[in-house]
Amino acid sequence: MKKYSPFLIIFLINLILIWVYILYPTTKISLQLNDIYYKFNTNKPNPNIVFVQIGEKSINKFGRWPWDREILAKQIAKIKNAKVILLDMVFSEPTKKDSYLANVIEQNNIICGFFIRNKATQILDNNRFDILSDSSIDLNNVKLLSGKYAEVNVLNILQSCSLNGVFSTIADKDNLYRRYIIAYIYRGLIFPTLGVQALRFYYNKEINIKKHTLIINHSKIPLDNENSLKLNFYKHYNIVSITDVDKYNFKNKIVIVGISEVGISDIRSTPIGQIPGPLLHYTFISNILNKDYIKQYKLLNILFIFLAIFFTIFARKYKNIAKRGVLYILYLALFVTLSVSLYKFYNIEIDLFYPLVFFIINFLLIEYQLFRIQEKQEQFIKEAFQSYLSPTLLHQILKHPEKLKLGGEEKELTILFTDIRGFTTISEKLTPEEIISLINTLFSKLSHVIIENKGMIDKYIGDAIMAIFNAPIDIKDHASLACKSAVEMQLAINDFNKQRKKENLPLINMGIGINTDNVYIGNMGSDIKFNYSALGDGVNIASRLESETKKLNVKILISKNTYEKIDKELFKCTYKGEVFVKGKTKPIEIYSLEGYKNYMI
Repeated sequence: MKKYSPFLIIFLINLILIWVYILYPTTKISLQLNDIYYKFNTNKPNPNIVFVQIGEKSINKFGRWPWDREILAKQIAKIKNAKVILLDMVFSEPTKKDSYLANVIEQNNIICGFFIRNKATQILDNNRFDILSDSSIDLNNVKLLSGKYAEVNVLNILQSCSLNGVFSTIADKDNLYRRYIIAYIYRGLIFPTLGVQALRFYYNKEINIKKHTLIINHSKIPLDNENSLKLNFYKHYNIVSITDVDKYNFKNKIVIVGISEVGISDIRSTPIGQIPGPLLHYTFISNILNKDYIKQYKLLNILFIFLAIFFTIFARKYKNIAKRGVLYILYLALFVTLSVSLYKFYNIEIDLFYPLVFFIINFLLIEYQLFRIQEKQEQFIKEAFQSYLSPTLLHQILKHPEKLKLGGEEKELTILFTDIRGFTTISEKLTPEEIISLINTLFSKLSHVIIENKGMIDKYIGDAIMAIFNAPIDIKDHASLACKSAVEMQLAINDFNKQRKKENLPLINMGIGINTDNVYIGNMGSDIKFNYSALGDGVNIASRLESETKKLNVKILISKNTYEKIDKELFKCTYKGEVFVKGKTKPIEIYSLEGYKNYMI
């Protein structure tokens, strides 16, 4: 079965996720997470907009809604010198006092509203539709929402309005209102919403929509795919009770008259809580006038997604999880800081959800991949070293695998060679099974001594052992530990021989050579078979010193290099002069090692 690289798999997963993001860019979680931005909004609403509310105070004064339309007309008439008044209410049922309200509306610059629905109990008559059509606009090739039915004002009130705008708004997938629709299609005509009609009147300019951009008064406002604008809600609004309109100066203001009393109005759920529906129009108009509307750029979102992918993949090159953690935290801090700053200072909203999703997915993919690599590396190290190293050293290597340079390096080591003297003669008297049993028993004892002294079994060579100290990781006093091992190995052979003497078996004698030098250490095998070993002249000297023990009739020989690095008070050594070893042109000073502390061999 063909294996694919982890990097390719990660790349393909990201490609699929980006494709899904482009096609389906919005989820409930994304919407709600992005609502965090509103906590950082310090913008103030435009001072030229006022919400005149019919709330608790006015209900207490004039009674429950709906009021007699003459009462409402008198209060609206008190709103003097306003630039334009928006009535966020519909009068679809006729009453005897409609004429009072119609006259006030006709005498002022008042924009009325109507609902567009897909279900209704009555059909709009042609007479009122003809009047309503005067408020439509001409736009070409614009994708808009549409409705089959309209709920509009009674005829005489409808006739008196300067313009008519649509009230209808659309909630997002989580039933919260965040967006403001620009216009709707009804009976083949395009009708702007109440806020857009107010801006047309305020600027005395027509609007246009091209390529999801609202163009008004030379300003270009980016819209989403449904030609709606995400509202940038404020923390406070300029609100006046309709009972107090005679105390307020409305000169050149945009005044929105609407209902805020709970139970008689359609309170809307928004990211900042429940607010009266008229504040949706208020927010939209203020966003346009202040130019603090939310800007959303998909390419910018994709850029942050790629940054999330880049940071996690870049972190992959660091084997140390702490360093990767710093990079992960750096990205999150950078992402949050930039996102909040772009919103706070430029009203640009970066989608928080999708970059974080990509970050988390890539983080998990990368960390899982590195975990698997580390797991395989640990298994490899265990298999390679567990039989040749002490558990303490093996634990250190597994904890800090970066200290293990398997590729090869030059390093000071202490090399130890052992050899059983006269082994050929001994083996001639034994069966193959007995030979193997002897070697296994003896080597087990000797190997434990080496490992307990932090040495590494390099290899078994017939009846000989090669061990190294100070590899694969650094060990303090490696020369002393090698010499200590040599003494303890000879003492172990003494104990071994006591048992053999009782059984009337041949005694074992062993020579040990030790040298300290700079040698090459690393994987001397291949990519098929691992063989971590030492190579160099210093290794050869240790082997030659082992051979010299026979000639000098001593059990342990150490080189001058090793002698200079050990504690002379702990080790009993005797100078043996100089010897020439094979392959060397200069003699080597050597010492016999005869004991350690109070233990003599």
